[in-house]
Amino acid sequence: MRKFYNNNIRKPLLSLYLKQNLRFNYDELRLIIFKGVFHPKYFFSSTFFYDFLKTENLASKKFIEIGCGSGLLSLLAYKSKAIVTTVDMDTNAIDCAKKNFEINFGESHSAQLIKSDVFNNLTPFIADVICVNPPYFFNEVKTTSQLAWNCGKNGEFFEKFFSKLHLFADSNTNVFMILASNCEIERIKKMANSYKITFVLVKEKRIKWENNFIFKLQLNG
Repeated sequence: MRKFYNNNIRKPLLSLYLKQNLRFNYDELRLIIFKGVFHPKYFFSSTFFYDFLKTENLASKKFIEIGCGSGLLSLLAYKSKAIVTTVDMDTNAIDCAKKNFEINFGESHSAQLIKSDVFNNLTPFIADVICVNPPYFFNEVKTTSQLAWNCGKNGEFFEKFFSKLHLFADSNTNVFMILASNCEIERIKKMANSYKITFVLVKEKRIKWENNFIFKLQLNG
């Protein structure tokens, strides 16, 4: 019954509501969510991931977020005194994140916000913490609005992420990825294994009608 409500009532109404810029406050952070940008309030993974990252010691750590959306996780990292690099392949999302950094920390903040297809526009360096809330549906990306949801028919997003992760992470880097029970987790793990990357479950939470999982990715070669 919950799934029926979500698919047939909640999602259509929510899609209409999200066709406007919206204000969102969380943990003393003030955000504007641009229309078309993944909204942390209505898609549960963001705040679950946020609450988990808040328990990590991020002070002075080199922090990378891949697929920042509104910038919520990167705002937390910056607030926690991390050295922040945050990227998204959607120009609208990067503009949204930039606006939220200005709202919370002023125009003189030192965070780097970069439009990039995964790691492509980053100069390699070894980070201390990398986090990613990925698009995980194995469907073709036909519109910009699908970038937050679809990873490509053959999982192109994950191929790009796993193939270049070794340029930004080593055995001391904490790499966290969040996934949900409605995606093909075993398929994603298999893709990671081809690059000698394994998943270790560190946190699980049932939210509404789905389970959310935070994995730590280990590089094994």
